[in-house]
Amino acid sequence: MKVMDKEDKQLIAAVNQNYAHANQYLHYGMDIQPQVTWASAAGGRFIAEWLVTDEHIGASGCVDEGCLATVTDNTTAMLIASIHGNKSVSTSITVQAVAPVQAGTVVEINCSISDRNARQPHAKAVFRVKDNPTKVIAVGTHTKFFKPILTESQPHL
Repeated sequence: MKVMDKEDKQLIAAVNQNYAHANQYLHYGMDIQPQVTWASAAGGRFIAEWLVTDEHIGASGCVDEGCLATVTDNTTAMLIASIHGNKSVSTSITVQAVAPVQAGTVVEINCSISDRNARQPHAKAVFRVKDNPTKVIAVGTHTKFFKPILTESQPHL
């Protein structure tokens, strides 16, 4: 990984601050708060870490895919918002889980964005076991749509 510059460190601070604010509204009753540990503002990437706890475990004895979808949504939304701003809607969120995750696992989430200048950017979150980065747990994708004329004309409630 390259050395982070001032802009990268500002991205980390902004994303972690936004995530802390968003986390005030617990996700489906769960406290989910990955922390960004590395960023490349120019590259449209960041890496976050998330400690899986007992509250993230579903009936199957491992992390529920809906929980992974929530983490995908929130981490990639923060990345997209850091580049495009907040006036957007999600048009697609997908998760392909390929390995179970147990409580106590530290998960590394590598988020990246493609089509950075598009009106409909695509982001990806690759979930790996931090202690074994070759073990992919899941891959999530997130597409958002930006159309300022629609969001600005919506009534304020």
